Amino acid sequence: MTTLIKNGTIITATDMYKADLLVKNGVITEIGSEISKIASEIIDAADKWVLPGAVDVHTHMDAQCDGMTTVDDFETGTTAAAAGGTTTILDYAEQAPGTSLTQTLEEWKTKAESHSVVDYGFHLALSEINEEILSQIPGAVEAGVTSFHLRLDGYGSRYIRDGDLVEFLQRTTKAGALACIHAENGEVIDLFLRRLAAEGKTSVKYLPVARPPEVEAQAFARAISLAEMAKTPLYLTNLSSAHAIEKVKAARDRGLPIFAETCSHYLAMSSDRYEDSEGIKYYCTPPLRPSWHIDVLWKAITSEDIHVVGSDHMAFNYAGQKNLGKDNFTQAPRGFPGIQERLSILCTAGVQSGKINANKLVDLTSTSPAKLFGLFPRKGTLAVGSDADMVIFDPKADVTLSKSLSLSRSDYTPYEGMRTHGAVWLVIQRGKVITREGKVIGKPGQGEFLSREKFSTP
Repeated sequence: MTTLIKNGTIITATDMYKADLLVKNGVITEIGSEISKIASEIIDAADKWVLPGAVDVHTHMDAQCDGMTTVDDFETGTTAAAAGGTTTILDYAEQAPGTSLTQTLEEWKTKAESHSVVDYGFHLALSEINEEILSQIPGAVEAGVTSFHLRLDGYGSRYIRDGDLVEFLQRTTKAGALACIHAENGEVIDLFLRRLAAEGKTSVKYLPVARPPEVEAQAFARAISLAEMAKTPLYLTNLSSAHAIEKVKAARDRGLPIFAETCSHYLAMSSDRYEDSEGIKYYCTPPLRPSWHIDVLWKAITSEDIHVVGSDHMAFNYAGQKNLGKDNFTQAPRGFPGIQERLSILCTAGVQSGKINANKLVDLTSTSPAKLFGLFPRKGTLAVGSDADMVIFDPKADVTLSKSLSLSRSDYTPYEGMRTHGAVWLVIQRGKVITREGKVIGKPGQGEFLSREKFSTP
């Protein structure tokens, strides 16, 4: 099957130009001016942008968090992804204590295969560090998983000691993988939570007090310092604050291979949401920050100290899940949906506001994540030989986001009522149209598991 996309403006992380693209057997075979070859389908992209399919490397489908299961499994979550222009996800495969990495990977593959609408791979998220688990990392890398994740916000028995963290960093790097860290100081957070509870301050407006930016910055500094000792690269997830980016920038200014990810909600929403009567809808960790942090994060993007913007899609219902924490936020599950809105939010808050250009939008949402996680140049760009994953994006479309437009199974969207300028018009994956004007026509099971290349510094 051949598809010809004509008259569009092709935008990659480095270039912007008008051209046609010819697709054969799921791969881009030709890019040029006024291609006139016979094709099974011709798509007119006049007055629209043609972008590489978005790559979201921070999702949680069919996952457990705080004793509850997300409402989006791989079918509904990737349907929402496809509607929003995301053609590849890397999901967090959560290792249960005592479970091998092989068992964990197979469990998540089973969840995704026959269900995922888009292509997928996994980070292996470790719950424990011991010799048995560390010895399994090379085998997981050979099976195509080239990133491993740890959380530093645990306390007590879940606290990750410095020696174990250094061992994890070095063993991961030696195996050819990238170490990913969620960095907050869990022991200090536990102290603050206990103090707040004793004072009866348990409503969600106290969430920023329990997890202030200083606990994020301290953990970022700790992780960076230990990575420097270990002489390893490091990928830091969920960056939310000016305090944390200060630590990243200082490390990168010294030439350290430190890479940072923020999420779309940290660039578009502030902590005043927690003052709302339904503020528990916005419970996430780290929490949303005061609005001045947003400006600092955008500046860090332009200075190339933030490299990736993920969605951290972790969808729960408000009714029966999030609202259980209305009086005590610790009783609610953390996280909310956002995979469908990511591109439009970033186009509006970034490109249309003049903070970044369209090339940087592509870099943040597609090219850099593909490079960092062993998918480039198959994914993340529009080039001859690359997978024909692309988003035809209408930069002039005005849309008001609402639950009525959302394909997530969650009963709300945190972006309700937000006006966006720019919207996904059509999505193609490996040469097949999977979304057309907001309607997903891709089928569950159409997505393929992606065995990724070993890590190399971009």
